[in-house]
Amino acid sequence: MDDIKILIIADNYDFKKAGEVLLNFSDMLADYNLKFKEAVCLPDDSSDSIYKVLSYMLTGDSSAILVCGGLKEDLNITSEMVSNVLKKEMIKSKDALDLMKLVYESKGKLYKSAYEKSCYFPKNSFVIPNQNSGLSGFYLTEPVFFAAMPLEPDDAKAMFKNHVLGKMIGKLGISYFIKKRKYKLFGLKEKKFENRLKRISDKFADLKYSFEFSYGEIILSIYVKGITTQKLQDAIKVIDDIVLAEFNNFIYGYDDDELETVCAVLLKKNQITVAIAESLTGGYISNKLTNPPGASAYFILSEIVYSNFAKINELGIDEDIIEKNGAVSSECAILMAENIRKKAYSDIGAAVTGFAGPKGESDNYPVGTVFIALSSDNIQEVRKYNFSGTRNEIKIYTAKMVLFWIYRLMAYAETDK
Repeated sequence: MDDIKILIIADNYDFKKAGEVLLNFSDMLADYNLKFKEAVCLPDDSSDSIYKVLSYMLTGDSSAILVCGGLKEDLNITSEMVSNVLKKEMIKSKDALDLMKLVYESKGKLYKSAYEKSCYFPKNSFVIPNQNSGLSGFYLTEPVFFAAMPLEPDDAKAMFKNHVLGKMIGKLGISYFIKKRKYKLFGLKEKKFENRLKRISDKFADLKYSFEFSYGEIILSIYVKGITTQKLQDAIKVIDDIVLAEFNNFIYGYDDDELETVCAVLLKKNQITVAIAESLTGGYISNKLTNPPGASAYFILSEIVYSNFAKINELGIDEDIIEKNGAVSSECAILMAENIRKKAYSDIGAAVTGFAGPKGESDNYPVGTVFIALSSDNIQEVRKYNFSGTRNEIKIYTAKMVLFWIYRLMAYAETDK
């Protein structure tokens, strides 16, 4: 396995930025089925500490080294320490200096002559341009691939993705294209998922994949490769068809798709409006549905009817029905969905009622019992679920299930056209 190391210099103990940079870089490496073998985070820009870590990394068996931090307009400690370890002269980069002046001028920022110090890099370095802030980094290809960038997460991410990653991959000898294709699934039990996944993996002897579970959602990542970009796309198409055939009723998206975003796109496309009545989730579903921009095109109304009083007075649920069946019941849930739809004049009404915990003396079902209902001109459906976990986990699981219901309704509408 390739020995890739990273040193993060958390200037002024900025561990939040350090963590964000590490996560961003790890995600991009994962697309090539690569990961860091070692990560070191220093709390400040102490030259002694940086020198010791760089000495260890540069004189070891590393195949690639990345550094973020220690590069500022008036501080160039990373460049200095690399030069010291490798015994290289520091050379001013005219390209880096010109870019800094250009960016500063375009942004109306004051350039100071002292900033020229940040444009000195070890001899034989190549500049990593930073069009965002103007503070460039540098990389070396010998004796080992080495790249240094500022700590600012957005800058570092763009610089690594656009100017470093491809060169590092080439240095590591990876001569083919790789893509981590993500499949987003929901509503499938873990054991059944694993059985279906095995049927896929049995068809490919060298299939590399990973998966994770989160509140009923499954993210399946399959690493696909091809010797050209066209061959890569062809290979992805083959895998897509096989995965879709196996998980057709459970897939809602690919790669960076999010459940609420997919729902929003389909609702807009089909010009369908929705209203939500929430009890135990306390507005969580409505928040998710209104996160995507342009939500006003499909989202009409939501009401948090947490108490029996609210269900009766705001949604018009018959008090006798709650008295007879309980507020947590299929009878109450379907009426909540129907009445919120009628009240909002929406195409779809969705409702949830249940127990997120802790259990009360009068509760007629155990904690985790949730009823979800959907109402439209063509559908009147209610289902009972038994979710497990903490109070917050039950609420999250419930919200995702409602979103998946809406997605499936939209997906079937698309199929019927």
